[in-house]
Amino acid sequence: MIAAKHLFDRRGYRDTTINDITRRAGVAHGTFYLYFHDKSQLLEQLLAQAFSEFERIASREPTGAAEISELIRESLESYQRNRLLMRLLREASASDAHFRKRYDHHFLGLLVDHLRLSIEHIQAGLPDEMGRADPRAAARAIVGMVESFAYGMFVSGEEYSIDLAVETLTRFCAGAIGIAA
Repeated sequence: MIAAKHLFDRRGYRDTTINDITRRAGVAHGTFYLYFHDKSQLLEQLLAQAFSEFERIASREPTGAAEISELIRESLESYQRNRLLMRLLREASASDAHFRKRYDHHFLGLLVDHLRLSIEHIQAGLPDEMGRADPRAAARAIVGMVESFAYGMFVSGEEYSIDLAVETLTRFCAGAIGIAA
């Protein structure tokens, strides 16, 4: 899997072949097929760890701005650790329906659903006169904003300090659900 990660990083998912992977790893094609059905299954296994990190972070329920800030920091740090895999997921999602479904399931499904529930609980404790955003729409907007910001920082090379990113994203996220940052 290390050989595949290296090649995916240098050539991209689409332009890396199984032959490239086996040659780099110094194994026969048959050995590759003992462990993986195809290249997409290999990428799937590489992504599984990153997905579980994001799910663990999203499953925690913040009660205020301090917890939101902490979760955003952890999300950005996880994205930074997994930036190659996040880039590969975007690349594979653009050309492979299987990975588009995985992206939709994890980032637009599980993470949004976890966050939607948190927003519903937070908003239930707010005074009625507060304008409330639709929890699902707010959750989708927040996940999209944080993921896009992280991609810009850690894949595209936009330069922001992590502290500035956390502070800015926390203000937007807290404001979106009706609490002070």
